[in-house]
Amino acid sequence: MPDDRKSPDFNGFLMLWLASSFAAGILAASFADFEFKAALAVCGLFTIVSFLFRSRNFAIILILISFVAAGIFSALIEKHSVATNRLKILFDTGQIRSGDPVEIEGVVRSREPSVDSLFLTLDVDKITHRGREQKVSGNVRLFLPVNETDKIPENFKSEISDLKLRNSDSKFEISDVKYGSRLKIATSLDREETYLNPGVIPKKQILDLTGVDATGSIKSVLLIEKLADESVFLPLAWVYDQRAWMIKEFRDNLSGPASGIMTASLLGNKYFLDKDTADLFREGGTFHILVISGLHITFIGGLLLLFVRQITRRRWVQFLVTMIILWAYTLAVGAEVPVVRAALMFTVLIYSYVKYRPASLLNALALCALILLVWRPSDLFNPSFQLTFVSVAAIVVLAYPLIEKLRRIGTWTPTRHEPFPPAVPVWLKRLCETFYWNADAWHFESKNQRWTAILAKSPFLATRAKNSAQTVARYLFEGVLVSMLVQICMLPLSVVYFHRVAAISVLLNLWVGIFIALESFTAVIAVFVNQISGIIATAFFMFAEIFNWMMLLLPRLFVDNSWASFRLPAYSGYGQAIYFLYFVPVLLLAIALNRWKPFEVKQRSWVTRRPVIYLTVAALGILFAVIIFHPFSSPRPDRRLHVDFLDVGQGDAAFVTFPDGRTMLIDGGGRIKYRSRDEEAEPFEPDVRGIGESVVSEFLWHRGYSRIHFILATHADADHIQGLTDVARNFKIGSAIFGRMPLDDPNFTQLDDILRRRGVQSEGVVRGDVLKIGDVVVEVLNPPADDRDAVSDNDNSIVLRITYGSRTFLLTGDIESRAESTLVNAGSPLTADVIKAAHHGSRTSSTQAFIDAVGPKYAVISVGRSSPYGHPHSEVVERWKAAGADVLTTGERGTISITTDGHDLVIETFINKKREPK
Repeated sequence: MPDDRKSPDFNGFLMLWLASSFAAGILAASFADFEFKAALAVCGLFTIVSFLFRSRNFAIILILISFVAAGIFSALIEKHSVATNRLKILFDTGQIRSGDPVEIEGVVRSREPSVDSLFLTLDVDKITHRGREQKVSGNVRLFLPVNETDKIPENFKSEISDLKLRNSDSKFEISDVKYGSRLKIATSLDREETYLNPGVIPKKQILDLTGVDATGSIKSVLLIEKLADESVFLPLAWVYDQRAWMIKEFRDNLSGPASGIMTASLLGNKYFLDKDTADLFREGGTFHILVISGLHITFIGGLLLLFVRQITRRRWVQFLVTMIILWAYTLAVGAEVPVVRAALMFTVLIYSYVKYRPASLLNALALCALILLVWRPSDLFNPSFQLTFVSVAAIVVLAYPLIEKLRRIGTWTPTRHEPFPPAVPVWLKRLCETFYWNADAWHFESKNQRWTAILAKSPFLATRAKNSAQTVARYLFEGVLVSMLVQICMLPLSVVYFHRVAAISVLLNLWVGIFIALESFTAVIAVFVNQISGIIATAFFMFAEIFNWMMLLLPRLFVDNSWASFRLPAYSGYGQAIYFLYFVPVLLLAIALNRWKPFEVKQRSWVTRRPVIYLTVAALGILFAVIIFHPFSSPRPDRRLHVDFLDVGQGDAAFVTFPDGRTMLIDGGGRIKYRSRDEEAEPFEPDVRGIGESVVSEFLWHRGYSRIHFILATHADADHIQGLTDVARNFKIGSAIFGRMPLDDPNFTQLDDILRRRGVQSEGVVRGDVLKIGDVVVEVLNPPADDRDAVSDNDNSIVLRITYGSRTFLLTGDIESRAESTLVNAGSPLTADVIKAAHHGSRTSSTQAFIDAVGPKYAVISVGRSSPYGHPHSEVVERWKAAGADVLTTGERGTISITTDGHDLVIETFINKKREPK
């Protein structure tokens, strides 16, 4: 940065205004309908007029208006330029349905191995659907289990009998698939929404953000036919081959966690990263180190530049060498949009350095934003773009100028331009002198001066550390300062997108950053040395393992003691304005910092005056507290009983909000395929978000909750209890309720362990127990009290009857015909207005006698859109309908919300927002 005498006017940065105007146009296009021709005409007209009146002061206003119109036009072009034969269009318009058997032809753009499978990304140009071949465009990501037998399932073989399969005499190996291979694959593609709940990011949005039109799985390598190897850019193909080779070397010579970290952080492959290690980085707020993103590219580019600077002083050579290596690395790790975006930003910023224009860093950052938004206007709403831009802006606009001015304060000596010491508080002056004052350099310089001076310096340390010790302390101080400023600026985005605040990440970023750099250098050296001497390489791999252990040591200490981070809900609706307001004082502080002249006795800018600074800091502190403590995020009690049946696929989850504001989560869903009770633990658990995290927790955070008063597991099946484990990690829990406590069940013991460590009290309930929560009565009708040690199976599910006023809800877990018969014969009060039909609509439940005893107005069935068990069975649905009940399924309607004031009954579903009183 320049010295204070030449500090640029913050508001005079033209590129910043142009980029902001262009972004405003994109934003406007998302809220209102505009015409192509009108936007283009306005842009052209105001550009011409501004040129004609370029000498007038109002010309800048005309230019800004033209850029707003350009932003609108660019957004409209992107929105309407999607080809009609694009795969996502064919799926979204219903021309192809998710799950239909198809044959696709395309070129391999990436080949990503994982522990027991392969992920292929194809650039598709042909598709055969129902015997009709057509040209298409788009990308698909396919999953191929490589350890499965190459047998085509009979049911799939019959479905694709009309497709042209390859000659069975030809031979095919997985190793034949590489970058540039043209393949023909028989598969089924999916672009269907999975979980329809408020707060859950739609699957289509996730696919569009990653540039993938559809996903699918290949049931056997027999369904793949290699047609040819198309011509490719040979240097890029060579880079991909070396990347694959390094992945194999890491896998063969490092432990599972260490190789997973190396392949993720260096090579962009996260499929070898186990869930335990990934969660450790997430909870410590350092997961961005494992993701090749903006900060990652900046770190690698910075190291490259530092290394090249030791070889040559020519800045153009430094720039070219650094950029060639960095862009080769960008292509090697997949050249995904976030990585390309980060590399482009680094390129523009370093170009400013090469041109000796450090004063234009903010302009360079704005130019980056403008280029990226012209390229992809929709990136303005992309979390990855926002996170990258805010983090880099925090460094460029706040951290870098602040550190430069602190250095000048700490190293001040009298000069012609700065004859007087800095006009700053004493504590700040002492702090700066502690890290930056070099007495030896001052004495050497003063001997060469014609005049003499005595400087009184008072660093905080009485016996000041010198040389290398002071250098280390200075780097640590600057690292903590940069990390802290980035975390402050990223707070709204961290809460909105991750619902996590990790204050300890200010420290852990340095710790993990140092050791992962040491591990990376050691592991890379070991890989190359291994080609010469395996014995010597073993020593390097051993040191890489040691660095990996050291890196994880401190984060694990904080995570295991729940000191690392905490989860937060986000404001929704009009409450989201708080996140935009938060950046107002941040922007004012950035302006003040850039206009602050510490060597001026009296600050001439109004924004740097103490009263303004104090008010700005106070405003930032208040907004910070409102976000952290979120006093207004959760809904206020409205004296109504709310029951939300969540769409968790093949599973159960119901969220009850009582009239007094207390809450109860009944079951939390879980994965469809899970290990049996007697099966050993899986050796490798991939880093995949469970339903409790990605669906149930997201729904609760969207509602504004950070505390749940009661969680209740009806029984220990994974599709009911597993998601509660994630909820217990993410939320404060008042108490946990169980019917049976099977201590030998892995799903239960995992939840029980979390509850014990968090000090949550658990209690058991049986038939006859009654809970009174305000004016609501919750009766426990099952399981029976005679055998508290019975297994937690379907027929021992907790059955609840919730009564508020004259309205009643019956929640039946997974009970089957035997338990239903017991309840009917016992004379239990079963009548209800709303029933959650048992066992996802299975024919083993919902007997006629039970249906007659309940006589509901609504029967809710919690089930996925495509159940592997055929739920709900048609005869069950017909029995409920014949009894006069409206049947609602979460698979078709999404979240089903039913509320009552004790007299009325109001239904609202996620798919149909219309409220239906009855």
